[in-house]
Amino acid sequence: MIQQHRKAPSYSKDLDRDSDTNMILFLFLFGLTLAAASPSDEREVKLQRGNCPMFWFSFNGRCYKYVSTRLTWADAELQCQSERANLVSIHSLQEQNFVKDLIKNFDNAEGRTWIGLSDIHKENRWMWSDGCVVKFTFWSSGEPNNYHGGEHCAHSNYEPDRKWNDVPCSQTYPSVCASRIDCP
Repeated sequence: MIQQHRKAPSYSKDLDRDSDTNMILFLFLFGLTLAAASPSDEREVKLQRGNCPMFWFSFNGRCYKYVSTRLTWADAELQCQSERANLVSIHSLQEQNFVKDLIKNFDNAEGRTWIGLSDIHKENRWMWSDGCVVKFTFWSSGEPNNYHGGEHCAHSNYEPDRKWNDVPCSQTYPSVCASRIDCP
């Protein structure tokens, strides 16, 4: 009697084909995920470190740092001073745009952030915490308004126009520190 040898069915080719298909599908979905999670070109902010210390960024020869810890205005100023800086004083629209971009780089929601402006010494006499004279302002419409008589500190990114607003100094927000300069 002649025995017929049947060849066992080959499932390995089917498995190889399925593995290839799964790998292609995985890579495609992974690529879509990366594209969805990556910022678009218009949202991407390029910050330069320049000659600034680690975690500080340079603009026009001055160093800036975003501090994500939510503090009162006074505690934020003390935090900056502990790093030989002050809460940021802003002297031009270009500098305002840089500070906005710095905040956006660390906070996609562009939340309210302390700047170094206050009228704590005399009502409606706004001063920068570094001693510079206020020559440039970027107040939101109707601001500063000293609502209920207790708003003496300024923050940026007030909705909806992302400009400045006065609020009670006891609020807690992140902040931006800036190295000390000779006032312009």
